[in-house]
Amino acid sequence: MVGLLDIAPLTEKVTVSGKQIEVFGVSAAGIASLITDFPEIKKLMSGKEVDVSSLLAMSGDAIAAVIAAGVGHPGDEAYQTAAGRLPLEAQVDILGAIIKVTLPNGIGPFLEKLTALLAVKDGAVALAKAPATKSRK
Repeated sequence: MVGLLDIAPLTEKVTVSGKQIEVFGVSAAGIASLITDFPEIKKLMSGKEVDVSSLLAMSGDAIAAVIAAGVGHPGDEAYQTAAGRLPLEAQVDILGAIIKVTLPNGIGPFLEKLTALLAVKDGAVALAKAPATKSRK
């Protein structure tokens, strides 16, 4: 059996200006940070599809923040500034790779799993709050 440390993270290599950069999937903590800082990302995550055109409709700062998170530096202003200076085509290439490794099965299956998980959590909370009953001895 393999352990957590044996599982290599999904990555994708993207060539920008003749040089390769490695793109990682954005973690739950990274997504939470992005949603907190950029409400348009929250709206995007509630949709059925995440595609590059939807991402490009966001503000430049949000796009730069997603790229910084996807190259392993969420919240790092220096990386966000560098990402914001990239040509549009490079941003599109990097965003496409980030989507691919963050949600390899797409947003639909991810949202289905999340909804199921929240239903279990809400059910457990409801059970914990249920009043005790008097049963026959």
